[in-house]
Amino acid sequence: MAEETKSTEKPKPCCVCLDEKKIRDACLLQNGQESGKCDSIISQYKVCMKGYGFEIA
Repeated sequence: MAEETKSTEKPKPCCVCLDEKKIRDACLLQNGQESGKCDSIISQYKVCMKGYGFEIA
């Protein structure tokens, strides 16, 4: 039963979408959020996180 519970638990947000997060962070550091240059990358990160059950505003 314990094994079944672990498979349905939501992973920690820090442990998923690592590649997308790295690309997003690099873009934001280089361009800043206000530039709008990272909007598509941020959207990809949000889609990835949503796939794991996290809602990001």
